[in-house]
Amino acid sequence: MLGKFSYLVYMLIFTLIPISILWIRRFCFLKKNVKIIFITVLFGVLYNFLTNPIATNLRLWTVSPEKTLGIVVFGFPLEDVLFFALVALAISSATLSFVYSLKYGKLRKICN
Repeated sequence: MLGKFSYLVYMLIFTLIPISILWIRRFCFLKKNVKIIFITVLFGVLYNFLTNPIATNLRLWTVSPEKTLGIVVFGFPLEDVLFFALVALAISSATLSFVYSLKYGKLRKICN
């Protein structure tokens, strides 16, 4: 249906919507912890750079060339690199938001 934009569009929909909701609800708290989030995203991307080739060579998953843009970044499809970063961003933001809820309660907002 979306041709070469399929992987990109689905990945952006399923990652950016939850990330946006988390950041809208907990912006001040997440902004204060942006260094932790950045380090987590960097670690997630580097980890995937190491493990994704292994999984691809073992044919645990593949990416159809007809579903990607064909742009390669560091030997990976652009969509994979974005996926690595956005999933790490989503996980780190969700984890910090969960900690925030445990510490401060669901309704309290901290913005200084």
